[in-house]
Amino acid sequence: MKNAAFYLILIFLFQSCWYTGVDDDEPYRSMYKPITQSRADFEKTIVLKEAQQIMTSGKIYVKDDLIYLNELGKGFHILDNSDPENPQPLAFLEIPLATDLAIRNDILYVHHAVDLVSFSYSVSNNRLVILHRERNVFPELQSPDGLGPEHYGVAEGNIVLGYQLEN
Repeated sequence: MKNAAFYLILIFLFQSCWYTGVDDDEPYRSMYKPITQSRADFEKTIVLKEAQQIMTSGKIYVKDDLIYLNELGKGFHILDNSDPENPQPLAFLEIPLATDLAIRNDILYVHHAVDLVSFSYSVSNNRLVILHRERNVFPELQSPDGLGPEHYGVAEGNIVLGYQLEN
């Protein structure tokens, strides 16, 4: 009985090694296509605009009398917090695909898709100065089915902004 059980288990294990003549190694075809933008156009997307209504807030950063409120994937609202009872909107820093912000010595560092951008913001004249852009610091955006831009053959010098479901 023990021998029969042993051979039955052995046959069961080896059945996965049996070739059935079906080619199941076809490459995976994604249901998504990337939405891309040239790097030159992408780097021009950081714009300081008039204050806007907050739609979908994210992380909050406080530095001195300023509040930086992340609008998910769109940028940062800049608010004057000198009166904490009534913060006043100053401007909207439009940075598409921005997710995080860090502040050190009055220099703001923003995670802008794959880049790390440093800039300074002057409250007195409502002016933004981009100081430096470190390219390709962060990994590229992957599609919802887990494939990276290399699977889609995204051209060198293009940035993936998102993915769209193919029809």
